[in-house]
Amino acid sequence: MTPRRRLAPWLWAAATLAALAVLAVNAALGATVYGVGVGDSLAVALVLAVAVLTVQRFPRLALGLVTAGAIGEILLVTATPTAPWPVPVATLLAALIVFAVAALRGHWVGAASGTALIGIVAGGIASGTGSHLPPGPVISNLIVTLALLAAAVGAALLVRAIRATRGELAAVKEVSELELARRQVAEERTRIAREMHDVVAHGMSVIQVQAASARYRYPDLDAPVADEFDDLAATARTALGEMRALLGVLRADDDAEQAPQPGLAQLPELVARSRAELDDQLPPAVGDRLDPVCALAVYRVAQESLGNAARHAPGTAVRVTLEAEATATTDASAEVARTAGPEAPAQLRITVENAPPTAASAPAVLAADRSGHGIRGMRERVAALGGGLWADHTPAGGFRVVALVPVTPGTPIDPAHASIAPAPAAPTTLTAPVTPAAPTAPAPPTRPEPRA
Repeated sequence: MTPRRRLAPWLWAAATLAALAVLAVNAALGATVYGVGVGDSLAVALVLAVAVLTVQRFPRLALGLVTAGAIGEILLVTATPTAPWPVPVATLLAALIVFAVAALRGHWVGAASGTALIGIVAGGIASGTGSHLPPGPVISNLIVTLALLAAAVGAALLVRAIRATRGELAAVKEVSELELARRQVAEERTRIAREMHDVVAHGMSVIQVQAASARYRYPDLDAPVADEFDDLAATARTALGEMRALLGVLRADDDAEQAPQPGLAQLPELVARSRAELDDQLPPAVGDRLDPVCALAVYRVAQESLGNAARHAPGTAVRVTLEAEATATTDASAEVARTAGPEAPAQLRITVENAPPTAASAPAVLAADRSGHGIRGMRERVAALGGGLWADHTPAGGFRVVALVPVTPGTPIDPAHASIAPAPAAPTTLTAPVTPAAPTAPAPPTRPEPRA
């Protein structure tokens, strides 16, 4: 059983004032204008006042009281040409209040039934005892009474329908937003899973081929060693088949990418298409040694960051910077990676920074997606390779995304370079990733754990 909803104090105050007004006006007019006895007039007025006072909490009781009170008033009043008859104005007002509130709370059938009963009784009294009065005012009183009561019930039903529709739309919108957020996360993870499936499948295939051909490429191998290679090839074939059976379904959809995956070579085109500026400081030696999976992660980070900048700060200047950083925790910096040999360990740093949104872009910013799943997807993608990603607002009011990606997957990044400020500026404390439309309080950076 659901608990009753507590009514606001101002509703009780309004109901009390309306009940007192009905009690005073109805009792006074009944005794002075319509020739009703003081006791009878006071009793009928009290019934109507109680109905007005209790309709918010007990609508069924109030409907019965106001219908009985109105019919009693109609039967007691004396026909007079100097005042509205057969339904007094005070009685009509009380019925209007009770019927409207009851219909608004869902009891429109009772309100409509009460309206019909009052109309039938009033019409019968008017035709039986009001023959000596001019027919015009009597008919007008009946028409106005029925029209106002019907209009009150109809307006209450309309308001109730509008409120119900708004509630349903709000619920549907909330569910849609939740489903959209879940779908965005699932799509990003599915895309990562597809790419990892391709990479792992390629690696497993190479292992299987090399192990299976070892017996023929090295004829002098001992029989036990050759058998070990054969077992290794069989294990690789089994694992490859199982993995394809489990993850191959990710390729079943018609929208799966059929073209080669993008990398650093396609980054200038992406930046130019986004009307941003590319500052490529990456040494060719580091770019040549960059694993394709890591290059794809760099491309996806730039793609998502440029998309966020276009959504949250349209028309502002965006700068994409590529540079290499040494992984050694010494005084070395990006210059070390530029001058070191091709075997020197290095990590790639990509920075995407946009200027503060302009006043013209405010409507677009308000309508932008605030879920933050794009940054979350980028962080998961980079963390799966052993890297890290940070995002925060700049002091000038813009937004900056910094990602450190190892040259080869699984190489932990150097936290000494995990700064959101682009070199050579002083390091700035990072915060947890947030969307550009909803800044949060700064928090110290955390080193993401590598994921398998």
